[in-house]
Amino acid sequence: MIDPSILVGFVPWIVFAIATSLTDLKTASLIGLVLTLILFLPRAIKKTYTSMDLFGLIFFLLLTLASFTMNEQGLAYLKGWSGMLIFGSLSVFSWATILRGDPFTREYARRMIPREYWQTSLFLNSTKSIALGWATAFIAATAISLGGALMGRGGLLIYSLGIGCMIIAILWHNRLLAAAEAEGNRLKEADQKD
Repeated sequence: MIDPSILVGFVPWIVFAIATSLTDLKTASLIGLVLTLILFLPRAIKKTYTSMDLFGLIFFLLLTLASFTMNEQGLAYLKGWSGMLIFGSLSVFSWATILRGDPFTREYARRMIPREYWQTSLFLNSTKSIALGWATAFIAATAISLGGALMGRGGLLIYSLGIGCMIIAILWHNRLLAAAEAEGNRLKEADQKD
């Protein structure tokens, strides 16, 4: 089962995407920041926040600051590219964690898997594969957003297609988790027989 906090962590991003198509960028970025803070602060107090949580906080803080210092023309331009900004940022973040050798999905998996399994090839490979699924979904969503921005189209349709990519990543995530769990159970049974 997916750690629900990974899905909850995407709520500010999704709400920001919807708000951007319904209101101005200042309001949408402020909504994203407030939601991120609401989710981040309790985790920060407990010291259970993830790199994705921290990344979201920095993203929405910088975006909110930028939106309140830009002129109307800059805001309109940035709003037109906001889908690219959302999904492109998530893509860069996820690929960066994969390339540094510690995919962001491992932080969530460590909450559910006992420490003794963290260095097993099954844990390392499955968490990397799950992260690759998310990273690929973010790239696809970025490409959709780029196409929409270049055609002068944005709004709910483009964001919905991008969110559709994330739903595919969730399905991928669930499929790989089930396969890893089945393999883990098989390995435990084999160990008990020996």
